Amino acid sequence: MKKLLLLLLIASATRQSHAQLQGQPLIDSLLTQLPTANEDTNKVKLLNDLSLTYYSINPDEGLKFGKQGLALAEKLNWKKGTAYAYKVIAGNYGYGKSEYARALEHSLKALQQFREMEDKTGTAKVLGDIGVVYWFQSDHPNALKYFFDALRINEERGIKNEIAATLCNIGIVYNSQEDYPKALEYMLKANRIDEELGNKSGMAANLGNIGELHMSLSDTTKALEYDLKSLQLYEELGDKNGIARNLANIGTVYTEKREYSKALEYYFKALKMHEELGHKIGIAMNLGNIGDTYLEIAKDNTTAGKYNSYQNFPRNKTVALQQAKGYTDSAINILKEIGDLNTLFSNYRRLSEIQTLLGDNKGALESYTNYTLFKDSVFNMEKNKKLTETAMRYEFDKKESATKAEQEKKDILQRNIRNSFIAGATLLLLLLIGLINRYRYKQKANKELAAAYENLKATQQQLVQSEKMAAFGVMATRMAHEIQNPLNFVNNFSLISKELVQDILSSHDEEVKNETADLLINNLEKINHHGNRVAGIVNQLQEHARAGTALEFFEEEKK
Repeated sequence: MKKLLLLLLIASATRQSHAQLQGQPLIDSLLTQLPTANEDTNKVKLLNDLSLTYYSINPDEGLKFGKQGLALAEKLNWKKGTAYAYKVIAGNYGYGKSEYARALEHSLKALQQFREMEDKTGTAKVLGDIGVVYWFQSDHPNALKYFFDALRINEERGIKNEIAATLCNIGIVYNSQEDYPKALEYMLKANRIDEELGNKSGMAANLGNIGELHMSLSDTTKALEYDLKSLQLYEELGDKNGIARNLANIGTVYTEKREYSKALEYYFKALKMHEELGHKIGIAMNLGNIGDTYLEIAKDNTTAGKYNSYQNFPRNKTVALQQAKGYTDSAINILKEIGDLNTLFSNYRRLSEIQTLLGDNKGALESYTNYTLFKDSVFNMEKNKKLTETAMRYEFDKKESATKAEQEKKDILQRNIRNSFIAGATLLLLLLIGLINRYRYKQKANKELAAAYENLKATQQQLVQSEKMAAFGVMATRMAHEIQNPLNFVNNFSLISKELVQDILSSHDEEVKNETADLLINNLEKINHHGNRVAGIVNQLQEHARAGTALEFFEEEKK
């Protein structure tokens, strides 16, 4: 089951003159204008509008018109048209074809163009587009980064409707991270701004997203409440895309509530509207959702014996599974056609389950194999996309740094030109003041130099003395360390020898006395040995002290 989020998509509307038309009727209207259009900026806008309108219906056609718009804008050297062409091309790659690496590539080019023009409105829009791309890739940290960058620009410029849209998108990212309190906080902030502006389109999107949030919290009652409010606003606006998405979302709520008849009713309405719009992704998703609902009917034991009591319900479990298979097959065919691998592999997984329940084990195995293959393909593609995006990001940052450096050079040159006159005017005055002060300065400098020299000599003497004291301290410490060890032996064996003498005096056994005397002699030899060690160290130290190499002596000993 996949819910159609009401997230603001990568390619947002660029012109308002066609707001009353949507989908194929809008495309037909634009195409009629194309043959007579002059090779000017208006034609660039027309081509960009066609590209934008096609992205949810036929992204390959959208790319064709977007690239034509880009070529004409570059020919006319119209940077704004070039930037918007990159933007709509990104929309076709991202939302239309799920090719997020290409979407990111073109969004970054658009961002560079808008920044060069210092067009903050365009910059903010593209930052939001990039945030959407990262959200589609489940790269939530980067999605939040770009959304917050866009939010900062929109807040600086006080563009309230864009602030609301960005807040809503931030809420969606937090919802995806399952941080529901933050998600709700941002969505409600967005809705308050849209209510203040009377922006019904924004309110409809916000309410739909709040409904999605409550679905994540398994609160189907509130989810349905917000989805119905959102649907009502979209119907008032006549926004067929919004209506179709919301109908599907309501179907999802009813499926979760196991009210399958209502779920199918809303899914079929959504499917019909997406078919009217020519929106293949919406058609495929609704076909998949209908197939999933029929599968749930077949698996739900509470529906046993009730198949005839529900409208649109199959006669029995087998028919329900056959319906599930038929709609899932249809979804798969469209998804293969448009190349949406992310949704495709989940439909193959459902198909495998349906075939297993129908007893078609061979077909189930084949579908499961396809599920595994497509899932692995998506995984590998995502890895490749990440590598590609990293490389593209590096290239973009490098170009941006070069552009920034060039701009800084121009700014420095302008500042130099601007300041040259002031510098020239003040130069004579400074020279005059310099000549007057030069004599005084030289006298003062000579006095300060003499004082500094005396201070330096005193400091040198202090340093020499400090070094001597430090060296003496180091030498004393090392000397104590070297002598301490043999002295410890002398002290220890002296104490033991004292005890042995006492043992000899107190013993009446001659044999014991002899053995104790031997031990005493051995101890005295050791005392003599370690005493000689101490004497040797002292003698060597004296020699090194006379030669001035005492510290080197201890370093050699340490090694």
